[in-house]
Amino acid sequence: MPLWRVQKMIQFKDDIRIRQRHRQARIHWAHFWFIVIGILIILAAFILGYFYVSLAPMRQAENRVEKLVREKTSIATVTQVSVNYRKTTTYAVLGQTTTGTQKVAIVRNNKIKTYNRSSGMTDSQLKKMITNKYKPKKLYSANISEYQGVLVWEISYKGQDNKLNYLTLDFKSGKTYRAISGM
Repeated sequence: MPLWRVQKMIQFKDDIRIRQRHRQARIHWAHFWFIVIGILIILAAFILGYFYVSLAPMRQAENRVEKLVREKTSIATVTQVSVNYRKTTTYAVLGQTTTGTQKVAIVRNNKIKTYNRSSGMTDSQLKKMITNKYKPKKLYSANISEYQGVLVWEISYKGQDNKLNYLTLDFKSGKTYRAISGM
């Protein structure tokens, strides 16, 4: 092969190498989005796992209280469990007996007191009373608890001034024991 032809081939190979070095890396958007979505899925899994693990003690305590109430009271079916952390942890367990009677069990330090749910205000009576008297923008929660040895409703709501308000009302009559406004 003549020398000039060999030199031309070497020059051609050098030109290709130089062009490849200076060529900018192209972004493949499909790969980019695949990586971003993969990272988001992994992040979501870690966040959900964190909440699942961190709430496990609360679930275990509620299950323990439900089991205790079913064993030591006439409540056969538990419909709701709420917890209050005032001076001590107090659980309110709502449920039905085998005959269909609605009951409330208050559990504090593994001691249980039961009450008939029908002896107190109904949910609709309570909502109507709160709406007429306090005119909330939004009602956040209404839970049954015990306050100074008396069965009460504990209500939290957003007032007309957009501030959080808290009420402790008598379970039977709706009389106000405690009202905290503008938190």
